[in-house]
Amino acid sequence: MNSRTGTISSLLAMREQGNDTSTPFSGEPEVHIWTQTLPIREDQLQTAAAIDSDAMTSEEHERMVRISRTSRLQAHCWMISRDFLRRVLEQYMQLQARDIRFEYGTSGKPYLVGGPQFSLSHTNGLCVLAVTSTNNELGVDVEWVRPLLREKAIIQRFLTEEERDHVLEAICSGEDSSSLLWKVLTGKEAWIKASGQSLCGQWRNLNTVQAIRNHEHVLEWAGHNYVLQSLKMGKSYSASLCVTGREIPLIRWMNMDNNIRSYEEVII
Repeated sequence: MNSRTGTISSLLAMREQGNDTSTPFSGEPEVHIWTQTLPIREDQLQTAAAIDSDAMTSEEHERMVRISRTSRLQAHCWMISRDFLRRVLEQYMQLQARDIRFEYGTSGKPYLVGGPQFSLSHTNGLCVLAVTSTNNELGVDVEWVRPLLREKAIIQRFLTEEERDHVLEAICSGEDSSSLLWKVLTGKEAWIKASGQSLCGQWRNLNTVQAIRNHEHVLEWAGHNYVLQSLKMGKSYSASLCVTGREIPLIRWMNMDNNIRSYEEVII
């Protein structure tokens, strides 16, 4: 696997060629989705090391060094994700990647002063970035789908009663319970991120089954509305996007050639 995907390299190449790499929004409520592959084995780190990390700050380099003391693989994945985040955001802010300054909320969630709302998530082999055209908070979560050793314990601990019944029904009918469970978990995590982490610790109170079973996008919590959608990332991954408000945004996928394609909103 080439850890440096076309997303970053194409953007850099277009800039070197003097092409306009800005990615203006259409004027309608929309979310851009960017993806970046990550190395999954240490023998891929030689390729990962080829990334030009000049976009990163000295503090970020220091953090990478600290992470590398525990895991070289984890450190390189963090570096690639951070470089990816900066390289994409510079297309929206018209700033050099290194000049972008992140601020952090009380819950630790990063944001940009004068920049778009965004959310980043990464898992084994993949990083996903969502950028929105509105001021609405958003959250994205992606997980590598795999069997869970303590599946029943997780179902009992983190799911609402309705979610547990829905997953257990799938298990009894012979369906793939892992995929369904990951869909529930990524939905909850995206929901928590969209709320600014204020819902952290509310796992058993956030009921995603309304969106999963009844095909409804809009969920409500404590007087606030959230739009919850699933994202197609292939059979190896489960991903969810949550945006505050009641308006369902158009999803636009950003590919390596910086072209945009859209698809109908997918109900979680």
